Amino acid sequence: MSDGIRWIGEHNLAARTPGLPGMREAVSLTVARDISAREFLISLGAHAEDLNKGTLFKDQKKKSTATFHSLAMYGTCGGWVYVLENSPDATWYTKSLAHQESQVLTGAEIVCVTQREDDPPPYVSHVTPEGHASHAEWGAPTGHPDFDEALRSAGAIYPSLPDSSEEVVETYWEEHMDDLLPRIFTAVGNYCKLEISQTEVEAGSLPLVVFPPAS
Repeated sequence: MSDGIRWIGEHNLAARTPGLPGMREAVSLTVARDISAREFLISLGAHAEDLNKGTLFKDQKKKSTATFHSLAMYGTCGGWVYVLENSPDATWYTKSLAHQESQVLTGAEIVCVTQREDDPPPYVSHVTPEGHASHAEWGAPTGHPDFDEALRSAGAIYPSLPDSSEEVVETYWEEHMDDLLPRIFTAVGNYCKLEISQTEVEAGSLPLVVFPPAS
């Protein structure tokens, strides 16, 4: 077992590791519960026939980048299905912005930490089973009490204006920015009781899922 998912945040801003068969850096994470892994992946655009093949991420065949939005890997832990992507924007996040969520997601709880490399800052998203969605910049509260308590307990909610002076906010961010991502992933891991093996992810030994380009 890995030590939760703090490790994702610890390596997220590092330079890419050449030749790695799996993932280590620049990882976006989406997790969902009260929905089956198959239903969730298909709602994001995965093809059932591809899922049936059970191909591992490390065994993927080279594809033209024009044929897919994201090559991802997935797994389950407890009642959650998780999706790991190196794409700048997590597929669920991209679809949620385009209002393309499938009705099959009704009743599912979703947490997403997306890189948004093409449009900073990155975001943490939380959707309750009742469908209440929030997209917050890293370091900010989402407005959902239970999830925010997990963020706060991990030190992942930072001082902000107008609650604190500009000097306090700037100083705090300068001193703690390097540890923000590990704290966020720690909070998500604690909230979801999620364990994801760093060894398996880096080796690419989890199942592959291919998400097509947005139509």
